[in-house]
Amino acid sequence: MIVAAPQRLSESESTQLIAILEEMVKVHHELLTRIQEEKRLIIEGKVEPLLRCVSQKKKLLDRVAQLEKERIQSLQSINHGTSPPTLKTLIPFVTSSDQEKLESLRSRLEGLTSSIEEINHVNGILIERVLGQISDLFALLRHLTSDVTTYQHTGKINSRSAGKTITRS
Repeated sequence: MIVAAPQRLSESESTQLIAILEEMVKVHHELLTRIQEEKRLIIEGKVEPLLRCVSQKKKLLDRVAQLEKERIQSLQSINHGTSPPTLKTLIPFVTSSDQEKLESLRSRLEGLTSSIEEINHVNGILIERVLGQISDLFALLRHLTSDVTTYQHTGKINSRSAGKTITRS
């Protein structure tokens, strides 16, 4: 996809964009903190606090989506119907003092996003392991509560129930 070169941003547009990006950095930092807490709660197996944490994370994700809409909207005046430019391609079109701020914010957002993705991936692996353990426990419960008689009426061990092994599928 080819992105048309944007016009130079006005001072007020540049200020508005930087304010939005500063808020995005703040929210991404809160999101990273929440995801780190989520990881700790998964490991500790604390269900109720984990559910609260997931709810808080969803609110932060909603806020990130809202800020992204605001960012795109703030650039509509220079887009003329094309897709909004990325922060990297936008840097040359702001004043030199704003270029440093924009580059710093872009770099911070990139680092936060990378950290969030990495921890989120680890959280996914942890959840898969927990779900595997839960499945194993259900299999064990099904085995322990089966209707198969352990002993025959003569007192001998029933061969159908002796020696069952539970394995992970």
